[in-house]
Amino acid sequence: MLKVYNTLTKQIQETKFENNEIKIYLCGPTVQSSPHIGHGRSAVVFDFLVRYLKHLNYKVQFVRNITDIDDKIIEKSHSEGISPEELAEKVIKDFQKAYSELNCVNPDFEPRATESIEQIVNFIDLLIENGYGYVSKSGVYFSVDKYSDYLVLSGRKMDEVISGTRIGLVEDKKKPEDFALWKFAKEGEPYWETPWGNGRPGWHIECSAMIREVFSSGIDFHCGGNDLIFPHHENEIAQSKSAFQDEVFVKYWLHNGMVNLSGQKMSKSEGNIKLLNQYIDQYGGEVIRFFYLRSHYRKPQEFSEDLLSEAKTTLRNLQSLVQEVDSKKSHQEIIEAFYECMNDDLNTPKLLGEIFSTIKEISKKSDEEQKAIKETIKYIFEVLGFELNIEAATNKENLLEFFTKYEIKFKDINQAMEEFIDLRENYRKNKDFEKADKMRQDIYELGINILDGDSSEWNWRTS
Repeated sequence: MLKVYNTLTKQIQETKFENNEIKIYLCGPTVQSSPHIGHGRSAVVFDFLVRYLKHLNYKVQFVRNITDIDDKIIEKSHSEGISPEELAEKVIKDFQKAYSELNCVNPDFEPRATESIEQIVNFIDLLIENGYGYVSKSGVYFSVDKYSDYLVLSGRKMDEVISGTRIGLVEDKKKPEDFALWKFAKEGEPYWETPWGNGRPGWHIECSAMIREVFSSGIDFHCGGNDLIFPHHENEIAQSKSAFQDEVFVKYWLHNGMVNLSGQKMSKSEGNIKLLNQYIDQYGGEVIRFFYLRSHYRKPQEFSEDLLSEAKTTLRNLQSLVQEVDSKKSHQEIIEAFYECMNDDLNTPKLLGEIFSTIKEISKKSDEEQKAIKETIKYIFEVLGFELNIEAATNKENLLEFFTKYEIKFKDINQAMEEFIDLRENYRKNKDFEKADKMRQDIYELGINILDGDSSEWNWRTS
């Protein structure tokens, strides 16, 4: 039985589902700028959840939204001299590239805010009708004091909310903690027509309306980064419960921890953003995906290039270990450890610990058991969205033959590549670029890509 930590109840809970069907909503990106390493983490860790539930034969309906209009998008588009629509489309392509390279499953639906205006307007109408929304000079707002369970998710106190609110920016709200459902457009800003005035949706109302639009009722899992707990998810609960008072909005709230640089949260305000696609290009999507697997999704994860390099080496060793076997559920002990770890709030680092402990002792096993262990490890990683496949042309015989041409005795791929790169670097230092380029091309045809830089890196070529 899968157990998860529910942010709402602040407890580990056993999950229960109706009719073998599971509804999952993941808060997707606000597309004002290209994805950073933190965006990748949220996408991948909840991809583990989706894949695992599908593996358990649940019928999963997975939705991830796109916020393609808001203040930040308008501001950024103006600074770049393009329209908000052009900026959004450009950034969406960057996110789609990252999702693909990270091997994240495609959502069943990916609604956009600008394509859900009718549903958003209808939702706001219902809130006004129920007495929770009101119209002012600057927009339509949600009256927080009308909803008695406000702050149940974050556990904050109203004093904290008020002290963190920039009251002076909006003086026509009834109370400073009230939040925008609809913002009236300023001159030159994009807008949609409504009975209350021309404008655009507030951020929080989008997700409530999209969930209602796609699922028609409450959902099982609502996922996102823990920086969204307040105000975004808190406000979602208030809106949805106020609009549909007799329904359970979300059963289980799951939140991933932030990615840290030297102990600091990665954020635009701190100026320490690392662009995701740059690291994917350098290390390969599977290495980045494996990096995320190594930390528990709820905990903060420290990021550095040294840690990425370490993840790359470990992944290479796994690729080498399983390259000659098929993917099978052959070793019962490892399979049981897999389910035990995943059912324990998706404890992937514990799972890796179990796997590497087994690998450490593998030489003491019989040939038959060694094969079963390798087959099962490959099977588990495939369930979690890893290929761990080296191109057929790069089997051991081909590798032996290739490196022998360069008088390198092949023991394993890491040792051989180190010697190969050292040999090639000597040619480059001696300005024999013709030989160095030929070595790079030869091994590229074998299925390995060398990335030249301050220190040459390499990865398995996947296309």
